[in-house]
Amino acid sequence: MPRALWTAWVWAVIILSTEGASDQASSLSCDPTGVCDGHSRSLNSIPSGLTAGVKSLDLSNNEITYVGNRDLQRCVNLKTLRLGANEIHTVEEDSFFHLRNLEYLDLSYNRLSNLSSSWFRSLYVLKFLNLLGNLYKTLGETSLFSHLPNLRTLKVGNSNSFTEIHEKDFTGLTFLEELEISAQNLQIYVPKSLKSIQNISHLILHLKQPILLVDILVDIVSSLDCFELRDTNLHTFHFSEASISEMSTSVKKLIFRNVQFTDESFVEVVKLFNYVSGILEVEFDDCTHDGIGDFRALSLDRIRHLGNVETLTIRKLHIPQFFLFHDLSSIYPLTGRVKRVTIENSKVFLVPCLLSQHLKSLEYLDLSENLMSEETLKNSACKDAWPFLQTLVLRQNRLKSLEKTGELLLTLENLNNLDISKNNFLSMPETCQWPGKMKQLNLSSTRIHSLTQCLPQTLEILDVSNNNLDSFSLILPQLKELYISRNKLKTLPDASFLPVLSVMRISRNIINTFSKEQLDSFQQLKTLEAGGNNFICSCDFLSFTQGQQALGRVLVDWPDDYRCDSPSHVRGQRVQDARLSLSECHRAAVVSAACCALFLLLLLTGVLCHRFHGLWYMKMMWAWLQAKRKPRKAPRRDICYDAFVSYSERDSYWVENLMVQELEHFNPPFKLCLHKRDFIPGKWIIDNIIDSIEKSHKTIFVLSENFVKSEWCKYELDFSHFRLFDENNDAAILILLEPIDKKAIPQRFCKLRKIMNTKTYLEWPVDETQQEGFWLNLRAAIRS
Repeated sequence: MPRALWTAWVWAVIILSTEGASDQASSLSCDPTGVCDGHSRSLNSIPSGLTAGVKSLDLSNNEITYVGNRDLQRCVNLKTLRLGANEIHTVEEDSFFHLRNLEYLDLSYNRLSNLSSSWFRSLYVLKFLNLLGNLYKTLGETSLFSHLPNLRTLKVGNSNSFTEIHEKDFTGLTFLEELEISAQNLQIYVPKSLKSIQNISHLILHLKQPILLVDILVDIVSSLDCFELRDTNLHTFHFSEASISEMSTSVKKLIFRNVQFTDESFVEVVKLFNYVSGILEVEFDDCTHDGIGDFRALSLDRIRHLGNVETLTIRKLHIPQFFLFHDLSSIYPLTGRVKRVTIENSKVFLVPCLLSQHLKSLEYLDLSENLMSEETLKNSACKDAWPFLQTLVLRQNRLKSLEKTGELLLTLENLNNLDISKNNFLSMPETCQWPGKMKQLNLSSTRIHSLTQCLPQTLEILDVSNNNLDSFSLILPQLKELYISRNKLKTLPDASFLPVLSVMRISRNIINTFSKEQLDSFQQLKTLEAGGNNFICSCDFLSFTQGQQALGRVLVDWPDDYRCDSPSHVRGQRVQDARLSLSECHRAAVVSAACCALFLLLLLTGVLCHRFHGLWYMKMMWAWLQAKRKPRKAPRRDICYDAFVSYSERDSYWVENLMVQELEHFNPPFKLCLHKRDFIPGKWIIDNIIDSIEKSHKTIFVLSENFVKSEWCKYELDFSHFRLFDENNDAAILILLEPIDKKAIPQRFCKLRKIMNTKTYLEWPVDETQQEGFWLNLRAAIRS
């Protein structure tokens, strides 16, 4: 960061100490560029510690009373100093001596009773100086401004005590863009006091009475472009033709602001228009006419026209005796050369037909914010009225019928620009009649909710902004500019309806997207304003808007006014800055990839289930859950069998012909449960196994290689094992029918491995002499 900026930042917050009256401290805030703001902080002195880093200093609207030589001596780079609206009564001679780069100085509305030229002697580059509203009576004994060759704007005087203007006051000034003199109580004006200024673009003179007005005009008419008179009562104004009749004039515009006229003084002003021949434009703003408009008895009949005046503007004209006002027919002949007339907010409800017919040169007429209605418009736009009128502005009047308004204006054959905005039309008829040369139409803020073929096909510019439109489907083959902001449109209009459109402003609707194809379809579109809509920041929309470098040349409000409304995580972000995730932008690809991954996972699961007998384990888990829902131990009365025999079908000969014979034909006999014989037909086999084990005192497992290969034997083993461990009993009896290598037992028979390691089993002897002992041991195990 440059040293100057760093210094400004260091002094971003300066605590100001107060002396005597206040103990409160106020802060002066500065930004890194050296702009310091201290207005309205109740400061009573200029803050200390200001450095060369300060470029702009605003201390206006405080309670500062004194400016010393050292207060600003370090602010050598200061360009703007605002000290207006304080209580400054003293400025030391060298207070501004070090401010050689100062361009803007405001000392207005303080309490300075004397002005000194030494304040300004080093301000060579000063362009703006405001000394209004102080207490001085004159501008000093010597010329204040002789050392200010670059001064362009000067404001001097006050509303009370400033009473004298002398010849030396403006010496040294040759060119001013604006000079404002507040001299409401001016008593002395020395001739040629303003004549020393060779060129003044705009002079603003506050003058309560017109006594010295003509003397001032004599000095400035040859060097002034625009003269503005403010806050003046012209009741006693009298214009002397001899005073400026032989002088060349350069005044092009006269402005009367808050000025009071009578019928007599108005005639004197009209005379002035004739003798100051260069005047092209006259404006009356917030003026009052204290009369009844009776000019017939005056000398107005000797004036044939308004000089060279082409533009007449009247705003907020007050006529206290309006209801006694004459018809102004005596001034109609004066209006023949006027080309542009504006009468705003003056309660005009009628332009008489005869006056309209006299305005033969009129090209532009603005009657905004008045009381015109269709009934009075009919009289105003009568036959031969305004024959060359091209632009008519009837904004914010009392028009209600679009159809009738168009018909009434058919007499205006040259009309090409019509502004009827801010009228309450509400609806638009299907057909209308319009002047044949209509090119521009303003229907903004008229509360219409749809557009019809009522609009002229010759339009080149159409403004329908700020209405209730939800669509645009009109064919306008010549339309070049469309203004349709602040409506309820959801999409851009169809380009085929507007083949030559070059400018479209469609901001603040409810459009949520537009595409490259839509923009490209407007082949001649050069300017598009579509900000302020509720954009859905989809991947396609972001790809289009962020990928088009040239889009900024077409979208005039890009990128700040283009904000995302959805998705929610980017809401409020600029479209240019929004970023979406890969899954949001490639949803189909992500879904496809997920489906492929799921398919592969299922395929892998199937392979693993096949390889590691997963299906078998699932079946086992289901059976296990079924068993869990049953009581842990069947009641004693439910035991139906002495033993349930679990064996492989391939070992059925041994079980059925040997074991059954030995046990069931023994005295007392044992009752065995065999699946072939005792399982209930139609019942699920798993339920049969579970019920048989539950209703048996013991479970006999006939172990062999065939047993190991049987899944159902495995179920039976598992359910028995469940009883062994969950019920904590000795329900299983193992019979080893043939030797089995434990390593040959499959991994899924983990419980069989565990039982064989933890329980004693009976081994079937091959030797017949030992078989009797085997049966004894088996019968004892069943009874236990």
